[in-house]
Amino acid sequence: MKLRLMICAAAASTVLFAGDNDATSATYAVMNVTNAYTDTVIAVPWVGLDGSTITISNLVNTTTLAEGDKLYMYDNGTWYEYTKSSSGIWTGAETITPEGTHTAESQVVARGSGLILKRASAGGTVLLCGRVDSNAIQTTIAANGKTLFANPTAADVDLNTKFTGATNGDAIMIPQNDGGADIYTFNGTEWGKNTQVAHIRVFNGVERTTYQNQWQKGGTIKAGTGAWYESKANENRTINW
Repeated sequence: MKLRLMICAAAASTVLFAGDNDATSATYAVMNVTNAYTDTVIAVPWVGLDGSTITISNLVNTTTLAEGDKLYMYDNGTWYEYTKSSSGIWTGAETITPEGTHTAESQVVARGSGLILKRASAGGTVLLCGRVDSNAIQTTIAANGKTLFANPTAADVDLNTKFTGATNGDAIMIPQNDGGADIYTFNGTEWGKNTQVAHIRVFNGVERTTYQNQWQKGGTIKAGTGAWYESKANENRTINW
C-alpha cells in the first residue's frame, strides 16, 4: 500500500494521511479531532478497512484515549457503553438497558452515526481511523424529537447547504470544545442564531453598554463531529449527504 501525505485543514479536525490501495482504489485515512472538554460528540466518517461497516474498536482504538474514557452509542432504542481499559482496549460493553452484551470488536457502527465521548479528564485529541467512503448516504431525522447524527464526510458541512427544507423552529445543537453548545435554528428561510451585539451609548455624560439580539445567518458542522437535531415536523425527514 502506497502512502501519500494529505493535509486537510479544518477548525475542528484534520485528515492526517491517506493511502491508496492499487487493487481496490480504496483510500485509508486518520482524522485528528480536537477535544478540549470531557464530553463531545464524535463522528463516524469512515467504513472498515475491508469496505464493510466499521466497528467501535477499529474506529477509535488509539493511544490518544486514556483508561476510563467512555463511548456511548445509541442503536435501535438502546444505549451501549464502552470503557477504555488499562491495557488500552475498549472493554466488552453491557447495555445500559440490558438486552445482552456486546463487545467493541463486534459492535458495528454505521457511517454518519454520532458517538458520545466522555473523557476521564479534559483535553487531548481523538484519532478516527478507517477507509474513506465517498458514496452518498442518508440520515433519517425523527419527527417531533431529537436525533443524534454526525458529519459522515471529511469536510466541514454548511447548514444552509445541506439542511434545506427544514421546518420552522427546527434546531441543531452542536457541542463545542468549551463545554457549551452552539444552537442554530431554522427561521422558515435559513439557518442561523441570535447573537448579542454590544452597543455603547452615553446617558448624561456616562457611557453605558446595552445588548441587542442580532440574527446571524449560517452554521457549520465540522468534520469529525456530530450534533443533535431537534425536529418540529410531524413526519420523519431525510438528509442526503
